[in-house]
Amino acid sequence: MAFAAVPVSEVDSHRTTVTTNGLKYSVLEYGSPDNPPAILLHGVWSTGAVWHDISVALSETHHVRSVDFRGRSQTEWSSEGDYSTEAYVADVLGLYEAWGLDSATVIGHSMGGGVATALAAGHPEMIDSLVIIDSGPVMRAGSAVEFERQLASLAQDFPSMAAARAWQHHALPNISDDAVERRLDARLVEQDGRVVWREDPRIRTSLGLIVRPSEDEMWKRFLSVKARTLFVLGGNSQLVTDEAEKRLTTEMSDAKSVRIANAGHNVFEDNHDDTMIAINGFLPG
Repeated sequence: MAFAAVPVSEVDSHRTTVTTNGLKYSVLEYGSPDNPPAILLHGVWSTGAVWHDISVALSETHHVRSVDFRGRSQTEWSSEGDYSTEAYVADVLGLYEAWGLDSATVIGHSMGGGVATALAAGHPEMIDSLVIIDSGPVMRAGSAVEFERQLASLAQDFPSMAAARAWQHHALPNISDDAVERRLDARLVEQDGRVVWREDPRIRTSLGLIVRPSEDEMWKRFLSVKARTLFVLGGNSQLVTDEAEKRLTTEMSDAKSVRIANAGHNVFEDNHDDTMIAINGFLPG
């Protein structure tokens, strides 16, 4: 299933469509194609549109592509309902091929961070630099319960866009009004007198999404990454614990971390300025 495209109101970006693994992927592009490439991968309850402010800032030095993962926003749904890490990685590999890229800087948030890490572990030659935002090999105690609570909250639709806006402000109270509007535009559509989610409902109803490899397997994946890596973590999050942060930055071959003050799990939306300072200080000039 697919919905009609919704124009992005900002002049700094344009949408393109790329086919990978038989799915039409929707991508927001920013910056000159002459710049080094950067690929941005969003989290499970998100779309490429959430990266807008980061993409605008990065576009001064990079050609930025922010993707809508399969089943989200304007990207087509998986006919098989496959929303596994392996499927996402295969899609990104297909995007590399379609764009003629040998390597790129990859930035991933939450689930997108897991996808980016799996890509870096399996295909190290394809990663110039890696930025992982509030994602790690182990889930903080209670995270699975929080995940199921979020699933339940996403089962609803809304009587109006105003009601959806109120829900989004409550769910993410620290993000800007503009960020709220981008999320609503990307994720919701009016249909039969209700406001409903654009994404494949199987993403929101599949408890299989919380199944992860074992802790040992996840640590093996992260510690095998050779690319220079920056972990950008929410100062108020602790999804990645201090203990896990210390192990990542001491046992990975080339990794450092930064905690962003006044930011929870949605680090770059909660505190854009400090997130960009961290990313700009890490990426090669």
